[in-house]
Amino acid sequence: MRSAPIVSEAIQDFFSGHPELKGKALLVAYSGGVDSSVLLAALAASSICPLRAVHVVHNLRTEEELSAERAIVTASCRRLGIPLTIATIRRGAIEELAGERGIGTEAAARELRYGILKRIAKRKGYGMICTAHNADDQLETLIGRFISASSLDGLSGMRSLRDMGGGLSLARPLLSVSRKEIERYAASNGIPYSTDSTNAMLGFTRNRIRNTLVPVLDQGFSGWRKGLLETSARLDSDREILEGSLSRILSSCRFESGRKRASVDLERFLSAPAALRTRILARGLNAAGRRGRLSHNAMRAAADAIARGVRGLDLLGVRIFLREGRLEFLPILDFRTEDRYFFQVDSEGLYRSGPISLSLRWMEPEASGTLPMKDREMEPGYLLEGSFSFPLIVRSRKPGDMIEAGEGGRKVDELLQSWHMEKRLRDAVPVIEDRWGIVAVLATSLSGSGLANEKFRDFSGSRDGRRLYIRLKGA
Repeated sequence: MRSAPIVSEAIQDFFSGHPELKGKALLVAYSGGVDSSVLLAALAASSICPLRAVHVVHNLRTEEELSAERAIVTASCRRLGIPLTIATIRRGAIEELAGERGIGTEAAARELRYGILKRIAKRKGYGMICTAHNADDQLETLIGRFISASSLDGLSGMRSLRDMGGGLSLARPLLSVSRKEIERYAASNGIPYSTDSTNAMLGFTRNRIRNTLVPVLDQGFSGWRKGLLETSARLDSDREILEGSLSRILSSCRFESGRKRASVDLERFLSAPAALRTRILARGLNAAGRRGRLSHNAMRAAADAIARGVRGLDLLGVRIFLREGRLEFLPILDFRTEDRYFFQVDSEGLYRSGPISLSLRWMEPEASGTLPMKDREMEPGYLLEGSFSFPLIVRSRKPGDMIEAGEGGRKVDELLQSWHMEKRLRDAVPVIEDRWGIVAVLATSLSGSGLANEKFRDFSGSRDGRRLYIRLKGA
């Protein structure tokens, strides 16, 4: 039978095309369905790489069906001699995430599933996650993206190998194999697999495409599969040309995902074609930790607004503003409690937000001793000139804050705890940040607190310049 070699040859071809992957351990996403069951069995038969299977229980079906599926998964891994990890998503968690993000159940399940796979891969020391996406999945994905007005990137389709970030790669060795060939392989080799009852539910977009639209296309347009795949391949070639042009523009940009900030040369941005401007904006938003997704029309409108001279705008939890010929991208802190504050300042002056006021004042170092007695509290709580850059953000702490002070830096929460202050004061202490990270944690700037604690970012410059005194009142 010709069907069995097609699957095996696809796997051999994948690793022949990526010889650097041979021998590297693979974490295989094993749902128990026919696609992943064939993938796991074929990979085991090839003996190309060490394997570990991960079975994610989504808890969207009855316990009876899930239990039967787990039995098949466990027995198959035992028979193949492959270690197995079973991870369970709490019942209701997928629906909750879908509601919070305003996305479908499919998208929420996929987000949680990939998050689990990534965490297990990192914990177990695997650099590659392998999934059983096939040619039919590719076609269904392309149809879904076309219907939803996808970008050129989306219409280029799924890739057989892509970088997931964080040192992880995603491999899809069966992407050229049809589902019929996979089913034939399973039948000819006696591979057991489960059937997911939700695959027949037309409430899911992919199921409607698979069960309703694809049969109509098969019946009326015999060459549509080949045509769509060839169109996607051509678009992918066009995308590569755009990516080359984009890379040259991005050479003048700075993207720091770890610090959640980006900076783009405005002149290079304005000289780019419209198709590249939206991509530049997307890169900057991603680096600054954007929240959610924005339509192409909205991204295009934002790019056009910047081209018309708008000096600042907010998108997806990121503030974009013009400074010294560059577009700066910084995250917007969306504090929802009344005891939090956030100021962005470009110079000395007085700033107010409700009952809270923030004052910044430059002074020469010898001038502080001549202050009137009522202003002597200005003596502590300042930043040295040259140790930071405007714009400054003055805000209350947030989870994950780190200050680069000493080898490896230090968590702000641990720092405040070491100062032995009560929690209400910890939430009020000013955290001061510029484009490169946290400049200082200045408890001395909290007016009326009597606190004498300060921590500054490492700075090796002159200490003889002006001082920017900072005072926060009402926090």
